[in-house]
Amino acid sequence: MLPDSSLIFAFISAALLLTIAPGPDIVYVAMRGLAQGWRAGLVAALGLITGIFVHILLAALGLSVILASSPILFAIVKYAGAAYIIYIGWQIAKSGPIDLSSTQPAMDLGKIFRQTILMNVLNPKVALFFLAFLPQFVETTSEHATAQFIFFGFLFQACALLVMASVGIFAGSISSALKQNKSVGLYLNRFAGSIVMMLGIAIPAKEIWDYVTEN
Repeated sequence: MLPDSSLIFAFISAALLLTIAPGPDIVYVAMRGLAQGWRAGLVAALGLITGIFVHILLAALGLSVILASSPILFAIVKYAGAAYIIYIGWQIAKSGPIDLSSTQPAMDLGKIFRQTILMNVLNPKVALFFLAFLPQFVETTSEHATAQFIFFGFLFQACALLVMASVGIFAGSISSALKQNKSVGLYLNRFAGSIVMMLGIAIPAKEIWDYVTEN
């Protein structure tokens, strides 16, 4: 059973905003595209998305077990996750301007793909992110919670692929603007960080409001 359409729309919006927010993954894709052209940028994006798949499955299975064993513990994980998302937003907002001025050495496309898969599979921050993000959208009262975890995970992959592939292909035009005016990268960080923090606040705030108004 699919989640409510409004929840799916909210998830897609949040996933796109979180993926667009400046971070090492999207910067790596842009720099790889700059160094070797759009094919290398696209392959880097595909590798990163493939690596995400492992974390999605692990998060879905682990969170489903927590939900089945203790709804209270799951609620704790969920609100701790919201706090972590706010923290991510703060880290983005206070970071310096994006720097795409350095160059990446040329690399075989197969090696780029393997390297970027490992970058995400071996990154504990990616696992922590999905443990924080996915519970915000799953209907905990649904008997299809596990399926919803996996559904939202694949949906996130699709959104991330759309964004990262676009960045890899159009890396040249994106980087030229940032090179000419570093303040563009600084303001982009602040804007993206603010949006991520708002996402972390909005989801639990809506649940609290619904609970208050219904009771």
